[in-house]
Amino acid sequence: MKKNLEKRLKSLNVVISSHISASGPALDLEEYMKDKVRGLLFIGHPFSSMKGKPSFYRNYKNGEFKKEHTGLNWKPPEVLAYLKEAACTLLWVLKMGGKVDLYIGSDNFLAYLGLILKRLRKVKRVVFYTIDYVPNRFANSFLNKLYHFFDRQSVKKADIVWNISEKIAEARKDYQGLEGDSLAEQIVVPVGIWLERTEKDQKTKRDRNQIVFLGHLIKKQGLQVVIDAMVRVSRKFPKAKLVVIGTGQYEQALKRRVRKNKLQKKVLFLGFIKDHRQVEKELAKSSIAVATYVPAPESFTYFADPGKVKSYLAAGLPVVLTDVPQIAKDLEKKKGGLIANYDAASVSKKLVDLLGDRNKLCKYSDNALKYASNFDWNKIFENALENSI
Repeated sequence: MKKNLEKRLKSLNVVISSHISASGPALDLEEYMKDKVRGLLFIGHPFSSMKGKPSFYRNYKNGEFKKEHTGLNWKPPEVLAYLKEAACTLLWVLKMGGKVDLYIGSDNFLAYLGLILKRLRKVKRVVFYTIDYVPNRFANSFLNKLYHFFDRQSVKKADIVWNISEKIAEARKDYQGLEGDSLAEQIVVPVGIWLERTEKDQKTKRDRNQIVFLGHLIKKQGLQVVIDAMVRVSRKFPKAKLVVIGTGQYEQALKRRVRKNKLQKKVLFLGFIKDHRQVEKELAKSSIAVATYVPAPESFTYFADPGKVKSYLAAGLPVVLTDVPQIAKDLEKKKGGLIANYDAASVSKKLVDLLGDRNKLCKYSDNALKYASNFDWNKIFENALENSI
């Protein structure tokens, strides 16, 4: 890190506020910041699918962990849940001693709360960290209008906007007409990986027949097409199996699909793994990863830069994926992944292609690691903060 940036960070009080699941850029930012700034308050609001996981905060001072506090374990209806999260965020930040030099909100709603705190003179600078962008985020039209209101206000009034892909700024222009000098500066802050940490996991012995999925279990993630594909894959390779890491509202439907296809011995659900280091170790046990996103603009991934694909690459896993995320074509060109159509026949064909050719599998694994070297979190966050403070 540049000495000038290091010195500036040490003088800052920082707040990161985010909706979270098992992993994600905001949690990586917490890991990066916690021993570099004077004070850090990380506020986490678990997604509704993470049952029994209330909002919480973690507090650090001069690189030392001080306290973790958990809010009320109350899961109200969706609209009330946002009001509860707003109350927690505002209260916890206002209780934090002194001025907040930098507030980073990892979606438009939480960034908007940062703007409120700035008006109250509690916060000096606000970063709107755009993890995803979905034109039709909610089925409820009122909530969808609120979503776009928060997005417009945040992209106009934040001090700087971090977009995880170039597509997000383009989507704001196409869907909302947001462009020009009236907006805050928008920079691309792609999803990264911890290179030093993941290299150690490469020593884990791989199961050549194991395929892995990591992520939030919702329909748009497209795991259902992989389960259907496993019927054909297991006929060709009886030892092939699929390991699923994560949980979500679509989990029971996926398990019913496994039973319907008589794949109970072929598909293993590990559930939610809190420690991302342990997630990385589990990934390194497999040989192929899947990211078969549903190809629809309402998908969270359509305009985003999915973190799990970077996690796969860091573990040396070639990826079978649909042509949804921006990274897909480049990854196929670099021979670190294969693009499949969103259907079981195409997905199974790509999986069989890799499982049946040891040399190709090894070559694609090496290429995945090489490609991953471009996305070290330390460099990504350093560049982002140089432009932000």
